[in-house]
Amino acid sequence: MWDVLPLRAILYQLIFIVLAIAVEAIVLQSYLGIGKKSSIQYAATANLLSTVVGWLVFFVSEPRLPQDWRQQVFNYIFFDYTNNPALLVGVAFLTFLGTFFIKLQSLNWLDFILEGKQPIEIEVRDRTKFQGRAAQRQAFTDVPNRALAVLWANAASFSVIAILIAIRTFSEPPVTL
Repeated sequence: MWDVLPLRAILYQLIFIVLAIAVEAIVLQSYLGIGKKSSIQYAATANLLSTVVGWLVFFVSEPRLPQDWRQQVFNYIFFDYTNNPALLVGVAFLTFLGTFFIKLQSLNWLDFILEGKQPIEIEVRDRTKFQGRAAQRQAFTDVPNRALAVLWANAASFSVIAILIAIRTFSEPPVTL
């Protein structure tokens, strides 16, 4: 088992998790107006949960993949080589959507577990109905939207990680198999 341990992939996974926690904590703190400690705790919990779920999905689905896809997955994990970038982009997009859903649900679960209550939906009253468009827009910008905050945080962390992967890909010589 230890003969094929992908140490490079594990190291990159750890670096990406720490980076995602830092980026997402900053976005959540600024967008939701929560404290530094709370934003870091949420980002850490959400990223660790999504990583564990992601690896579980990988280990369950990997044996069911067609042989050529399995070969491409192993080439990418062990050798950082892909001959089908479109498949890699598609998997990255599905991963983005999956992690967004898991992180959004983890925020609700954390509220329920830590505070023992269901997430509160903020209701915008219709008091701005006759105040014009500018007042209506201001009323909606004052309300923090958790889903949008998680989406922005997830997008920011995925963007930073994608930039690092691009730098790594273009700075290293190509692998030939």
